[in-house]
Amino acid sequence: MKTIATISTPMGSGAIGIVRMSGDEAKTIAAKMFATKKLSSFEEASPNYMYYGKVKTDSFEDTCLAVYFQAPASYTGEDVVEFQCHGGVRLVDEVLKQCLNYGAVIADKGEFTKRAFLNGKMALADCEGVTDMITSESLSALKASSRLMQGGVSCEIKGYQTQLLDSIAELEASLDYPEEMEDESKSNCGHVLSFLSQKLQKLVDSQKVGGYIKQGVTVGIVGQTNVGKSSLLNRLLGRDRAIVTDIAGTTRDTLEECIEYKGVLLRLVDTAGIRETDDKVEAIGVERSMDIAKNSDLTLFVTPSDRPMNDEEKALEKSLADSGVKMIKVVNKCDLARVNIEGVAISAKTGQGIEQLKERIVDAVIGQSIDASGNVITNRRHAQAIEQALECIESASNALYSQPTECVLLDLRQAYFELGKITGDSASEDIINSIFSKFCLGK
Repeated sequence: MKTIATISTPMGSGAIGIVRMSGDEAKTIAAKMFATKKLSSFEEASPNYMYYGKVKTDSFEDTCLAVYFQAPASYTGEDVVEFQCHGGVRLVDEVLKQCLNYGAVIADKGEFTKRAFLNGKMALADCEGVTDMITSESLSALKASSRLMQGGVSCEIKGYQTQLLDSIAELEASLDYPEEMEDESKSNCGHVLSFLSQKLQKLVDSQKVGGYIKQGVTVGIVGQTNVGKSSLLNRLLGRDRAIVTDIAGTTRDTLEECIEYKGVLLRLVDTAGIRETDDKVEAIGVERSMDIAKNSDLTLFVTPSDRPMNDEEKALEKSLADSGVKMIKVVNKCDLARVNIEGVAISAKTGQGIEQLKERIVDAVIGQSIDASGNVITNRRHAQAIEQALECIESASNALYSQPTECVLLDLRQAYFELGKITGDSASEDIINSIFSKFCLGK
């Protein structure tokens, strides 16, 4: 394969800009444009040592650092050279052009990681963890992506593939020696299928939590006018974001802001107070409020503590509950009289109960899953492959004693194939290209 090169740091002025090359000619090209007093030629560079010197292009010289990673002990599994230059936009672009002038070709999106996959340095799922880490917006998403990148999911899946292969081999052998092996091989296979069914179902069940971890949790804040919804948003954010007045109907539209709590991204949506109104604009806001309440991952239904819930609030609560809305009742203004006590008591004014409310929000949708040692599926492609494999395993279980062994083997091989879409053993070229097309340049 040709030696590839590109800029691996974001475009813009900064302290450092990195130009990276990978391929058989990386070291030779680097030697033509980089010189250091430590070596007569960069061709003599030792692996994993940083050299200080000068990089020369057709138009200028710059002092920089250069490092050589020797194949196969590099990110891509090929010879890799990186130049760490001053971080000017034009500067690093000229260094890249010089690499291209000496024979390198510009790298496609994700091509460095794609080569790592093709050279056996990473499983396909590990590669997806790389881009997930780059795009993570919360600590929990970063941790899940890190486990994915470090092989947590692929290692688990490969273990299940190994068990499937063992069962396939044993059943195939039993076809040649049915009297001696059939009963034992089917019994062993049954135990394996039962085990795999439980494990894969656990991974399938984790994908909902995985979605919350990766994309965040949408939390709608709803209630009647003047119950303190906007004040609650401001208190959760720790700053004044929403306008707060004692005039009913101040909030006319939805307002979304994000916070991170215990590593989980919470997308908070303040809404217009829900009430009957003749104001056309406010009525649109009320309609949007109901949509947010019904479509959020979690809804905070806010009522005041200084009066009982009125009939409209009771009707709204029932309507949301009947619609299957996951809801936490929040009783605001608990620094005042406590007449209404049905819910999590808080004071948006003083901050009382806010931390407890955050705890309840995270526990309601994620619980302790983010601290679990097991893997959590955050990738929909992985979830679909596991679901398909699970269907094949369940089909094999049902057929184990009622259908010919050849039918069971078909299901087992298909289950292995589906799991291989995650590790890369059986992923199509289109899937592979699609995955790496989502990467940024230089990765």
